Amino acid sequence: MKSTVAFILCVASVSGSLMAQGGAIVLRGATIYPVGSAPIENGTLVIEGGKITAIGDSQTPAPADARAIVCDADWVITPGLIDAGTSLSISAKNSNEQAKEVTPHMRILDAVEAGHRAFEKARNNGVTAVQINPGNANVIGGLGAVVKTWGGTTQEMLIKDASALRVTLGREPGSGNSRSGTQHNIYYRRPSTRMGTIWEVRKAFYDAMSYRDQKTIPGDAGPPPIDPGKEVLLQVLDGTLTVHTTARGEEDIRTALRIADEFGYRTVIQGGIEIWQVIDQVVDAQATVIFAPPSLNGANPDGAEGRSHTMNMMAERGVPFAIQTDSSLGERPLAHEAMVAMRNGLSFDKALASVTLVPAQVLGINDTVGTLEPGKNADLVVWSGAPFDPTSSALMVFIDGNQVVGPKTN
Repeated sequence: MKSTVAFILCVASVSGSLMAQGGAIVLRGATIYPVGSAPIENGTLVIEGGKITAIGDSQTPAPADARAIVCDADWVITPGLIDAGTSLSISAKNSNEQAKEVTPHMRILDAVEAGHRAFEKARNNGVTAVQINPGNANVIGGLGAVVKTWGGTTQEMLIKDASALRVTLGREPGSGNSRSGTQHNIYYRRPSTRMGTIWEVRKAFYDAMSYRDQKTIPGDAGPPPIDPGKEVLLQVLDGTLTVHTTARGEEDIRTALRIADEFGYRTVIQGGIEIWQVIDQVVDAQATVIFAPPSLNGANPDGAEGRSHTMNMMAERGVPFAIQTDSSLGERPLAHEAMVAMRNGLSFDKALASVTLVPAQVLGINDTVGTLEPGKNADLVVWSGAPFDPTSSALMVFIDGNQVVGPKTN
């Protein structure tokens, strides 16, 4: 009852329309979890011009003309959640260009539907930013993109284009490639085995290295024509683009780390279900992980065997990891995945970091989002209670200082 009354008071105290950024906003009274620093009880957070300009205790000053949101003491404010692995708004048939198995130059941003209802679902569950990936049907599927979950166009939503290169190991790139399977081209696509998949990765990088050599060899013929796919692979080899490798089984995780070491590029392990079997190799490689949705309990197309203690093991061994939903329609709330992780023994602090700070770091956007501190974007969630508690919900969500979820007022 107390929270209900406070919510009504909050609605009464908010002036201006739901989506209007307008002037300054001050939120007072909730417990604030900035992430990376100690929680603040009865805290104050000030938003001006789409940025956080102050955060502190109840005595923190705010502009005199700021509209005040008075929060119940049970409410909690956290950074907006960040889902580092999704296919939001992308249908399966549009997630890969399947005429070829190596398509590094394809950009998923070209397929994103800004007005898709999946973004609204994500916002309503406290997610303010996502990485959208190409699908797993191709060995090298293309370039991902990081977007906010609110905006009128993809350009308005965009945080980072070409955020990572998607590489997929395991069974998926070979699915449908036998004579009994569904063919996507007049030619039979390859590979059809794990060996073939791994060779396609190697061959792509060998070809890119040869292409780079040809560009630097003087001669009357001149350099070769620009090859957009090989140019992307050269960015990987030059260290300016990170590979996100889908690897669920221990054999694929080992291979992902081995190939990255062989060609000298940076890779993030995506999925990582059997990391519990190869934790020493992951630690030695100083790898970062975007972990599979805990609620799936290890269910996956590669038959990898999950263990509920894997995230705890990574936390104990110092492996940075984010939790993903790997969802296209927003049907698996990221907060729910964090809740399942806590049920499996992960601490609240680690669970919160795995859906805020760590994904921001993995995606290279932690200079603007992922924590609550002055100067960063005002992307935040006001929860009705403890985040990730099954009885809690996102009462209000702000993206760039715009209140995109919450009470409408006149």
